[in-house]
Amino acid sequence: MKMNLEACKTMIKENTFCVLSTSKDNAPNSSLMLYLPQDDGTKLYLITLRGSLKHQNITENPQVSLLIDTRRTDHEQQVKALTVYGLARILDDTPETMTIMEEMVTRHPSLGTIAKNRDACIVEVAAARFLYLDGVNDLQHLVLG
Repeated sequence: MKMNLEACKTMIKENTFCVLSTSKDNAPNSSLMLYLPQDDGTKLYLITLRGSLKHQNITENPQVSLLIDTRRTDHEQQVKALTVYGLARILDDTPETMTIMEEMVTRHPSLGTIAKNRDACIVEVAAARFLYLDGVNDLQHLVLG
């Protein structure tokens, strides 16, 4: 199956969990996270705490990857996976950022506790390229322009 940009964006919009991978000084760190996609699917938002390992890593090295798969939605079919490579940044506390935080909690009520923490902040990941896997043999790269 030929994967196109719209299919990648649809996969992002139809799922809620990802594994965020960050690194600092060649030491990787991966975290299971809930995310909120921007309407066009090219930006994803996550919540973390200022001072956490994720926050420190992103501050020093904004290159991240997110792994999204279909294990939750495709129980009967072969699992598909999408790796999103991009640049992350910690958003400043603005009214727009607070709106994103509220949307995150509305979509993912389990994030309510972390969102109330005074150190909670929004991480924005701007997608630069995708790697799509349909099983282990069908591998496709897509670079965003």
